[in-house]
Amino acid sequence: MKTKHSPILLFAAVFLALFPMISFSEIVRIDHIQGYTHNGEKLITFNSLTFDSNSGRILADNTDQKVDRLIDGNNQILISGLHDAHGHVMGYGLSQTQVQLQGLEDFNKVQEAIKKGLNNHQSDDWLLGRGWNQALWPEKDFPTKQDLDELSIEQPPIWLTRIDGHAGWGNSAALKAAGITREMAKDNDLILKDKQGEPTGVLIDNAMDLMTRHIPSPSQQSQQQALKKAFADLAAVGLTYVHDAGISTDNHAMYRKLAETGHMPIRIYAMLASQDPDFEATLKKGLVNIANRYQMRSVKMMVDGALGSYGALLHEPYSDKPETHGAYVQDLETLKNKLKPTVAAGFQAAIHAIGDRGNTEVLNLLAEPTAFSDKLRHRIEHAQIMRPADIKRLSDNDIIASMQPTHATSDKNMAEDRIGPDRMAGAYAWHTALDNKVHLAFGSDFPVELINPFYGLHAAVTRQDRNNQPKGGWYKDEALSIEEAFKAFTIGAAYAAHDEHNNGSLKPGKYADFIIIDQNIFTIDPKDIWKTQVLETWVNGQRIYQHKE
Repeated sequence: MKTKHSPILLFAAVFLALFPMISFSEIVRIDHIQGYTHNGEKLITFNSLTFDSNSGRILADNTDQKVDRLIDGNNQILISGLHDAHGHVMGYGLSQTQVQLQGLEDFNKVQEAIKKGLNNHQSDDWLLGRGWNQALWPEKDFPTKQDLDELSIEQPPIWLTRIDGHAGWGNSAALKAAGITREMAKDNDLILKDKQGEPTGVLIDNAMDLMTRHIPSPSQQSQQQALKKAFADLAAVGLTYVHDAGISTDNHAMYRKLAETGHMPIRIYAMLASQDPDFEATLKKGLVNIANRYQMRSVKMMVDGALGSYGALLHEPYSDKPETHGAYVQDLETLKNKLKPTVAAGFQAAIHAIGDRGNTEVLNLLAEPTAFSDKLRHRIEHAQIMRPADIKRLSDNDIIASMQPTHATSDKNMAEDRIGPDRMAGAYAWHTALDNKVHLAFGSDFPVELINPFYGLHAAVTRQDRNNQPKGGWYKDEALSIEEAFKAFTIGAAYAAHDEHNNGSLKPGKYADFIIIDQNIFTIDPKDIWKTQVLETWVNGQRIYQHKE
């Protein structure tokens, strides 16, 4: 975009150099744009945007208003900054230094990637990785410790998290380091065992804690670098606002410092992990809002695990594993004990529920009068497999459905195997939710899925993966229009963060959070939405990312 400066800016620059503590308002207007925002009711178009770059607030367009900086938009596409209503920022940043197994459909390639990681791993420290998914492999069997042991003679402990984060795969050295023996595994159904009763190396949900408690925590410096990397990558794909689903009190302290010192380029809405040992003490300190850049006013809880690892709680047994109904991560008594102080402190509850039984039980809990869900905007994270009658209960009880469109396109190869065709009537049911007036907030669950929100927009509209499969879309009746999906990634997510008065759409008084993209997602063939390239990202009236050719 081309910029023109007024003559007073030279004086202002000199004055600021002499008196750096004094800030000036600079009125900026971007003209000649194809602008789009959603106001919660409908899609709004506009051709110019005016804002104060000091306060970061959007101003009413007024042709008589003095403008300090005029930017020619060159007819580019400008849209509201996109939100991700469910991600894991620290987890994503740390994962970028680990072995990446996401999307590998050939088990030989999985082993090759791990072996490459071992060759580059010049220490006795644990080798970590994530992203494996046995549902992609032809045999669809869980891997074993032997598959890792055979890669080299001398190995450090290896621990590889499944794509959904609800299962882990370790080698013999890892099992030994964690003290996981045949005797320990005997009565624990979440430790997978072979026919002889030996642990196979795969642990599900709560059993993973037996392993992870022995893995050294990343250093403070590594965590800081992880956040820096994550912020840069998120801005580059057009995310201006992220809901961080389940942070520790240490992560909370780091976020506070970053926001207070002006080193948080995007906005973060954090959910405190209810498993954190300092959970209640942190709640008692009250809601946190630092310059509307960092908020912490939500608590993340979890009733069950994930569908792919047979951890999602179902009313009826799994269709392809009839001996199980899934398992609790936090049982109902635990959830009640966590919900009570959450509500007392005025915090929103955001409860992970994937299976239909898990969703029913969370709905029952949040529908109780003591939950005050209409005021606190409680959320179900994922709301993935639901009984159709329960979908309407979301709306009846003012409970937000925080959903991830790319989960549908990632799970399409195994979901029907897990639950059978009859239960698919309430699975990944975005359109049914809208028909029942459920409030939707969309995200990705990165690093479970890729961070790019245009992949989510594409999946929501087409019900296809990025190879445009299956033809016609997977359960196409649940697809959304691009306007509906865009709403869920913007103003819908802002509402879920209690922040729709400041963010989520581009209107006077709100913050100037927007992105410039290379194609018009509202007019192109939907199959190409995922290809959208972000050219610029602006937060608070300041450009924080520009694409380099």
